[in-house]
Amino acid sequence: MSSLRNAVSRRPHKERSQTTTRTKYGLLEKHKDYSLRAADYNAKKQKLSILQQKTRDRHPDEFAFGMVSKDKKQGKHGRRGEEENRLGVEKVRLLKGQDAGYLRVVAGRTRREVERVREETILSKRGIGKGSGKVVFGEDGEPERKRRRVLRDTDEDTDDNLNSNQDNKNDPNTHEAIITTSTQTLTNPTKAMSKILSTKQAQKQQDKLSQLKADRKRRKRLQDLRAAKLEVLKKRQKEILAAADQLDLQRAKMAGVVGGVNRDGVRFKVRERKR
Repeated sequence: MSSLRNAVSRRPHKERSQTTTRTKYGLLEKHKDYSLRAADYNAKKQKLSILQQKTRDRHPDEFAFGMVSKDKKQGKHGRRGEEENRLGVEKVRLLKGQDAGYLRVVAGRTRREVERVREETILSKRGIGKGSGKVVFGEDGEPERKRRRVLRDTDEDTDDNLNSNQDNKNDPNTHEAIITTSTQTLTNPTKAMSKILSTKQAQKQQDKLSQLKADRKRRKRLQDLRAAKLEVLKKRQKEILAAADQLDLQRAKMAGVVGGVNRDGVRFKVRERKR
């Protein structure tokens, strides 16, 4: 009978789903889901009731090992170690004096650095627009640098002319130009040589002006960098001196030689002997 019953096709099992109007609430909760949720809720409720009972039965003077432990910072019991490890007034004044001495040393070092950078800035301002180098005057009163440069330029021009003549010696198209140039040189050699020298000197003068502009620009950039560094050093020195003055004031207050304002904003004066 069982085989016949199993052979017959049955209606497939379908779980009851959420209604169309309640699809926004998600899947339909089954009884097994409700049982798990209710068990979790009851367990949490029981834990809360036990903790509330312990809180009601707690004695304020109850002993705990954390009360005598210096590592615990719970309430007033952990403040014993602070009083034992607290430094005395004389020790703190000595430490503050050492800090003030170090700040004075750093301030002196910064002051010397400021003076050095200021001198470099002044010298760079005076040197802008002026050529650098040593000029030696000869017996005829003309600077030797310029005279040697002219001689060197003349030698270079002679070498260039020799090289150009050697390259163009076999070129038939340049024979006529060479003959014309030779004729002009023979007829008026001073004018031709002066023309060549004037062209070379103009080129050299242009190169010299370009070099001077580049040097002036570089010196201006270095001057701006020195000015920025000078401002930074001045600010650092001001902060260091302010910190040193603050330490001196704290030491004076601890020694009781000056008045001031306490942390509550109350002004106080130095104790004086009654007259």
